[in-house]
Amino acid sequence: MIKSLLAVMFTFSASPVFAFDLQSVNAAGIKELEPVATVAAAPVPAADKAASRHLWMSVRNNPSFKEAQANDWGARIEARVRESFPGSFDVNLRTDSDFSWASVRKSGNSYYTLSGSGIYLSMSGSGGSYFLNGTVAENGKTTQVSVNLSKRFDDFSFNVFGSGLNLYTDQSSMSGSFDSDRFSKKAVAAVTSMLLALQVEKGQPKQEQKSANYNQSIWLTIGPGFGWDTVEARDPFARIEVNLRKIFDKEYDAEIVAGNNRQWGRVSGFFSRRHELRAGRTDLRMEEWAGRWEIRGSVEADRPGQQQAVNLEMRERFYGDHSFYIQEEGIRLNIDRRGISGDIDTRLYPREVVGAITSLVMAYYQDTPQQPR
Repeated sequence: MIKSLLAVMFTFSASPVFAFDLQSVNAAGIKELEPVATVAAAPVPAADKAASRHLWMSVRNNPSFKEAQANDWGARIEARVRESFPGSFDVNLRTDSDFSWASVRKSGNSYYTLSGSGIYLSMSGSGGSYFLNGTVAENGKTTQVSVNLSKRFDDFSFNVFGSGLNLYTDQSSMSGSFDSDRFSKKAVAAVTSMLLALQVEKGQPKQEQKSANYNQSIWLTIGPGFGWDTVEARDPFARIEVNLRKIFDKEYDAEIVAGNNRQWGRVSGFFSRRHELRAGRTDLRMEEWAGRWEIRGSVEADRPGQQQAVNLEMRERFYGDHSFYIQEEGIRLNIDRRGISGDIDTRLYPREVVGAITSLVMAYYQDTPQQPR
C-alpha cells in the first residue's frame, strides 16, 4: 500500500506537462474549453428567374390592300404580312433591333409553311383549328415550336397554347404571355405572322367595298442603290421610289417618283438635327425640338403647280434605335432604317408627301451612324 501511494506521488511530481492549477480556472476559461457547436447555415435558394413575359400586341388590318401588322412596342416585337399572290404572303419581322424576312406559302385547303431567316414552321388543320410546329433559330439558339390554334368565335379569333406560349387573339389584338426561356421573341413573331396570314386570307373585302376605301398602302423598302454612295427606297405597288446620291458631306441629290410625277432636288443636313428638302416647288424640313421631331413645309403634288401643306409630328417608336412613327388623321407611318410602312388617305396626303418624307428620313439615317448590336 505504501509503495502504491509513493508511485502515484512520484508520477504527479515527475510529469509537469499534465499538471494544472484548479484555482486558476474560472468560469470564462471553462466556457472556452467547451466544444463550439458549428451549425452550417442552410443555403438560401436563389430566386426563380422571372421568365414569363406579358404580351399585348395591337393588330391593324388593311383588307383593301391585303395586309396586316401586329406590334407590341413595349416587348419590341413586330410582324407585318402582305399577300403578294393568292396563297403567298411576304413577311417582315422585327424583334428588338433584329430584322427578318420570310414568306408564307399555302398549299391545298389548309396547309401553310413559313420559311426564311432561320425560320421553318408548318401549320395544318381543319374545322378552324390548326396545329403549328417547327423551329426558329436566333443568335445560335434554336426554339422548338409546338402550339395549337383553337378557333374561338370567328375566323379571326383563336386560343393559342403550347409549350412556352399562351395567347388570345382577335381582329384587333393578341394578348397573353410567353416563357422567354423556352420561347424566343423571334418565335413569338413567327407564330404571330402565321395568325396574320390567316387574318389577311379571311378578311378579303367584297368587291363593292374596295371602291369605298381611299387609303393607299405604303411599304417602302430601303437599301443600297446602284453606284457609289447611293441609297434607294421602293414600293412598286404604291409606285413610289426615292433615290439619294451623296455629293458632299451631309448633302444629297434626290430623285422622287410618285406615280407619273418625277422630281429632282437636294437634301441638306448641314444644321444639327435638321434636314431640308428642296425640289421644284417642294420645300420641306424635318427638325428635332426638345426630343420630338416636326416635319413642316409644302410639297408639290401630282397636279402641276399644286402644293400640299405639311405639318406633322414624328415620334420615337423604340427608344434609342432611331425608329419613328407618324400617326395623325390621314397618315400613319412606321419608320426605321430598313423601311417605311403604313397607309395614307390620298385625299389629304398625296403620295408625293410620302416620297418627300422618305428622302428626309433616308438622309437622316445616312448621317446617323448605326450603333453596334
